[in-house]
Amino acid sequence: MMQPEAAFVGILVCTARRPEMLRACLIALSRQSLAAGITAEICVIENDAEPLSRQVVEDMRAVSPLAIQYVQEPRRGIPFARNRSLAEALSRGYDWIALIDDDEIAEPDWLMQHLATARKHAADVTYGWVRKNFEVEPPAWWPPEVMRPDPEGTVLPRASTNNVAFSARLIRPGGSNLSYNPVFLNGYEDLDFFERAHAKGHRIVWAPLAVVTEDVPASRVAPDRLIALVRASAEAHVQADILKMGYARAALKYLLKGLRRLVGGAILLALAVLQQRLGIARGENRYYKARLRLARASGNLQGVFGHRPDYYGTIDGR
Repeated sequence: MMQPEAAFVGILVCTARRPEMLRACLIALSRQSLAAGITAEICVIENDAEPLSRQVVEDMRAVSPLAIQYVQEPRRGIPFARNRSLAEALSRGYDWIALIDDDEIAEPDWLMQHLATARKHAADVTYGWVRKNFEVEPPAWWPPEVMRPDPEGTVLPRASTNNVAFSARLIRPGGSNLSYNPVFLNGYEDLDFFERAHAKGHRIVWAPLAVVTEDVPASRVAPDRLIALVRASAEAHVQADILKMGYARAALKYLLKGLRRLVGGAILLALAVLQQRLGIARGENRYYKARLRLARASGNLQGVFGHRPDYYGTIDGR
């Protein structure tokens, strides 16, 4: 592995219809502190047929000390945007690649913390902390956000793309030649990518000092939106196991799991409705727990039968 004492780093940002959030993200990225021997540039990949964010990039180019590139990937879908970003990384000759979402703000030392952690722990991939900044607090029945308690350098089996850096060896044709699987249109494409990297022997470690803050708009924590996320995630897990186990085994597994969740969720929902009518305080909490279980059941069954809920077709934020 190339140790990142000296490296050309590409900071890749995929975006879709959130120009205001993208502007804030780019402002933070343009203020990154770089160590001697490190050069970096930003590459924005707009996942839309219309160049809605191009003007934002042009505005930022005029003031950013880091070069900013801009490309469009008109095929809507996260895997398509991610793969276009990898193609750009290869064509521009990046040694290391850092990924951040367009709704996140990086700390000034974010990139340097990733590279320092990689060097210190001889890692190919470093995964950082995403701190959530909620416009409206999530409902009480939703699991709270907590920081991973592991110490720096803890080896992980996978990572996601919302705050990660990795060596270009993962994607080079002469290396592991990895790309994102386009079957994952409802998420999991990043987890699958890094799970395969881990299987090929690439070392993934936890980098808690590489911090970004994600601005979470109120619409994303609305009950129906949270339930839709759970449904889409359950469907994506089916797709992941189909690839690992084959369709027949995965279908049997998730048919049984989906039916169990369907029955359990229906019983829990009936109890919750009864509690609500009796004025019992825990009724609302149980009601949404039941809906989450039913959403997982629905996602499992939809995954088996090939239906794709379009969670990411709705854009949260501006």
